[in-house]
Amino acid sequence: MKKPNLTLYLVTDDRYFQDRDLFPSVEAAIRGGITALQYRFKNKPARRMYEELLVLRELTRRYGVDLVVNDRVDLALAVEADGVHVGQEDLPPDVVRRLVGDKMFIGYSVNSVEKLREVEHLPIDYIGFGSVYESTTKENYRLVGLEGLRQAVKLTSKPVVAIGGITHYRVQEVLSAGAKGVAVVSAILGFEDVERATRSLVEAMKGYYKKVMHEGSPSP
Repeated sequence: MKKPNLTLYLVTDDRYFQDRDLFPSVEAAIRGGITALQYRFKNKPARRMYEELLVLRELTRRYGVDLVVNDRVDLALAVEADGVHVGQEDLPPDVVRRLVGDKMFIGYSVNSVEKLREVEHLPIDYIGFGSVYESTTKENYRLVGLEGLRQAVKLTSKPVVAIGGITHYRVQEVLSAGAKGVAVVSAILGFEDVERATRSLVEAMKGYYKKVMHEGSPSP
């Protein structure tokens, strides 16, 4: 199974594609430096999602970016995605693992430190944890804060991807809390110049890693 690169993880969202084309926007984000793309749409027919995913599968393969499908294990299998991401209201991870085998990695959303203790044994490859900050993308989210993120990293052996309200000027404190990756929506799709917005996140991350190399690895 391919090991995921979730360093900078773009998640799509219906509201940001009302007046914007999907494929040019994703390609601009890829040029800007995202390492993974999660296809997440709630209001599209399955046939349309399948057709869009076929195009995105070709695009992500060309650039060497991981393609992850949110919720829909069937679509992930149909287009041979790299991964599938599920939450607490979706198919249980052990069922997902039986369906996908070792063909793809599995991500799982957790919104509290307490829940982490329940998922450590699950057959998942990374944990999406948040919301770290106040978010404009999700309406009914739970705020875990930076301290919650620090605790989460200490409580699990699995890679933690931070999500929720993360912007380029918050990237370094999220990484210093121990997150292995950063998932964003509005920090990229909320801007007209998607490539430039992505590059600003990449530069912030580079600045953090350069600082770590110079000063030594900080403890989360």
